[in-house]
Amino acid sequence: MLRDLDYARLKRSFGYLVDHYAPVELVTPDMHPLKILERWEPSHMSRARRGLAIALADMVEATQDFCAERVAEIDRDLEKRDAYTLSFLREHFTRRHDRI
Repeated sequence: MLRDLDYARLKRSFGYLVDHYAPVELVTPDMHPLKILERWEPSHMSRARRGLAIALADMVEATQDFCAERVAEIDRDLEKRDAYTLSFLREHFTRRHDRI
């Protein structure tokens, strides 16, 4: 379950994926998805956690066509940042498993 996962590590994973793989037109300095989450956190933490879960599921879905070598490279980058790997996220945030 999401509540059993480290929120800070999830955020680091999401930030990396957004910065490297999100369409550039969706990420502006004022509307960066991490900034939006951080605005919600003080008063709406449950909303922030749910939003993060949905966003991670979207990012995982967007990476489904990545080859094994690319996933391994991303996993190494995420491990260096003490973030959950893409492989781990794929196990926990795939829509077909409905585990969000």
